[in-house]
Amino acid sequence: MSSPRGTLLLTGANGGLATGFISQFLKSPHATSIKGYYTVHNPAKATNLRTTLERAPKSHEYEIATMDMSSLKKVRQAAEDINKQVANGTLHPIQALVLNAGIQDTHEQNFTDDGIEQTFAVNYLHNFLLVLLLIQSMDKEHGRIVIISSTSIYPDWWPNKDNYPEESQKTFFTSVEQLARGEASADDAFRSGLRRYAMSKVMMIMFMYELQRRLNDSPSLSSISILGLDPGWVTTEIGRNSPFVARAIMQLFQVLAPPLSLFWPNIFVRTAKKTGDDLLRVCFDNKKFGEHPKAAYVDGSELGEPSEESKDSEKAGALWKGSLKWAGIKEGDTVLENWK
Repeated sequence: MSSPRGTLLLTGANGGLATGFISQFLKSPHATSIKGYYTVHNPAKATNLRTTLERAPKSHEYEIATMDMSSLKKVRQAAEDINKQVANGTLHPIQALVLNAGIQDTHEQNFTDDGIEQTFAVNYLHNFLLVLLLIQSMDKEHGRIVIISSTSIYPDWWPNKDNYPEESQKTFFTSVEQLARGEASADDAFRSGLRRYAMSKVMMIMFMYELQRRLNDSPSLSSISILGLDPGWVTTEIGRNSPFVARAIMQLFQVLAPPLSLFWPNIFVRTAKKTGDDLLRVCFDNKKFGEHPKAAYVDGSELGEPSEESKDSEKAGALWKGSLKWAGIKEGDTVLENWK
């Protein structure tokens, strides 16, 4: 058996979107040349992932590893272990780093042990830290960093409008200090939780643009691409704390998704298989979006446009500087030359 030529590192690998993606990945030619490094919060409870991997071809090499995205210290430890493995050759360079892990606190606001608002930390800040630490282990010629976005970033889109009773709530980024401390405006728990979730996704797109700009300025890293994927509406465990009506509506849309897709192939209501195919393309395809798609935002299977605020370069710069402080980035943590 030939050795894998690269690594797929997937966070949150036990979720519905992730298992849909892995199922499609295992059917593709990439499964024989790319090792799967699947990270989860608790490998002992990763039943969805293990069930999916039972269908893996014998030629597919994989590892299930722990990555606790709720802790700055533990993210650092996980990244350090990965970097060591790549450096000593036991793990091939990362060809695709898929930032899929995330939470949606729609029942109450929570904080990590570091004292940081949990949605901000898990969905944004800890991804910021992880990426900066792992850049050294990326495939420098074909590496892709993939951000999982969301339809929630569009406050004026009709399904989202009720979540913004005040016009001021449509602006997601205020200051890193305020967001990290959980001081954003609040009304009922469900709407507030959805806004925090949307905020984290907007910041990840800001991060995509800002990091791509900085990578482009580094000759040795300029071939690394960052892409954002809007997966559309896919039923996953992330919405398990939503009210019954919201969960029922999502289940209904999943039933309707297959027939609707016959008429609108890229409709926003998508099955796990459809999203798995879309994510596979974003990770590895060189034809649809080019060999080095720089800061490309993809809506399903087509190029899309993120929200206006997520493209604000001034806010992205302020977010970057504040994130360095809250993530504790210091000299020597990252190989990115212009990290400050």
